[in-house]
Amino acid sequence: MTDYKSLYKKIIKEYKEFYKTLDAQNLKPAQCALRDYQLRTLDFCKKIINRLDSLELPYFPIGGTLIGALRHGGFVPWDDDFDIGMMREDYDRFLDFCAKNYVCIPPKKISFSKNNRTAVWNEYLKQYPKRVIYSQTPHHTQLIYGTNIDDCVNIDIFAHEYYDTGITIGWFKNYISEINKKKYNKDNFQKILSFFDEERQTNNIFVEKSERIYYGLDNIDNYILRHRGFFTYDMIFPLQKIKFEDTEISVQNRALDYAQLQYSNCMSMPADIEISPHINRRNESKNCFQTQGQNFFKRILYRVIFAICFRNVNDENADYKTLVAKECKHKIFAKNEKEMYKELYETTKQKLEFLKSIDK
Repeated sequence: MTDYKSLYKKIIKEYKEFYKTLDAQNLKPAQCALRDYQLRTLDFCKKIINRLDSLELPYFPIGGTLIGALRHGGFVPWDDDFDIGMMREDYDRFLDFCAKNYVCIPPKKISFSKNNRTAVWNEYLKQYPKRVIYSQTPHHTQLIYGTNIDDCVNIDIFAHEYYDTGITIGWFKNYISEINKKKYNKDNFQKILSFFDEERQTNNIFVEKSERIYYGLDNIDNYILRHRGFFTYDMIFPLQKIKFEDTEISVQNRALDYAQLQYSNCMSMPADIEISPHINRRNESKNCFQTQGQNFFKRILYRVIFAICFRNVNDENADYKTLVAKECKHKIFAKNEKEMYKELYETTKQKLEFLKSIDK
């Protein structure tokens, strides 16, 4: 019988020792299937970016896309998506364009309790193959393209707002905490988006223009990243150009300052990597097509344990949340210790092999 616990202890030690030798700014691109997927994603994103340019709608990279542009001149080697931000007025104008020119997935079709976003995506991709489909969610807007959930690529767009200069980051943290509680009382995506719209229309902290910029209520970064401070207008505008793979994209005026507000040590190796995180989550959701809602109470328990564990985590690097989430997941979903250590061993082995393949 294979002793996966011993194998895991051995390989995690090797993984940690090798990890310490890596220089984040001196890595090769991803290889094989992931690289092919990145380049297909880039081809799709070029078309969307060209459309944004033709409509004179400013955009700027955020998250892993921005870090990749600054640190690698393209994709972060283990990443698998493309993220951009837009100011609210431009974001809304683009949604109007999408509604008139692309296939729309009505937000009312998707809800948290059903955990059915991936299933709905798959339904629309099969019904409208190789057409641009857009889905507005409580966390971002996604444009997707392909023939089914296995081959599709996407670009994620995140709204940013101008805020009243009188609010402090401490006040804003409490405000977002309250908004987060209220939004989870509304299950359907359309109801949550309507709640956000009403809040923006009635709360005077949202202004037409100011020197203070931050994430919109419908931007997931408001709920998963540490609030270190607001972005300033001159941190983002005027936009500049930067190399990204074989093309150029718009980028913030002080792009590194923006990136460091999101991830303070963004030019270094993160605490942990997750290879193809979005594809893997998509596959996990796909496996639940026939069992939607079956693990409702387990998902609630998972959230509670995650919150308890995360209180004691030094989140200077937000990627560390991945480790905490995995720990919680194993505590709840692992069938037995052997299976848990088998998965940990195989995952760590995969990551070690991947890192060796991109190390220069």
